[in-house]
Amino acid sequence: MPNTNGHGSEASERVALYMRVSSEEQRDRETIEIQREFLQEYCRLYGLEVAQVYADDGLSGTIPLHERPEGGRLLEDAKEGKFSTLLIYRLDRQIPPSHRRRPR
Repeated sequence: MPNTNGHGSEASERVALYMRVSSEEQRDRETIEIQREFLQEYCRLYGLEVAQVYADDGLSGTIPLHERPEGGRLLEDAKEGKFSTLLIYRLDRQIPPSHRRRPR
């Protein structure tokens, strides 16, 4: 059996995809679609089942996740156990540096 480094186990892992862009300019360059395609290809390669897709288009990363339309839905679905893992394209696209916790 090939080593998958924890990915692609026999029981398909249910994952959620979250993507966000912050401006009209980014929206016009189809950044959301690029993020979506990358994440879906990752899931295909590793045999992960996509349970939910969340996309907040044209929203600033300074808006807390629970106040974003799709972010709020994501949090509710996570509480309900609709997926086990959340995949994002790049962490810095989702949470601005000023809102990140630094290790002590």
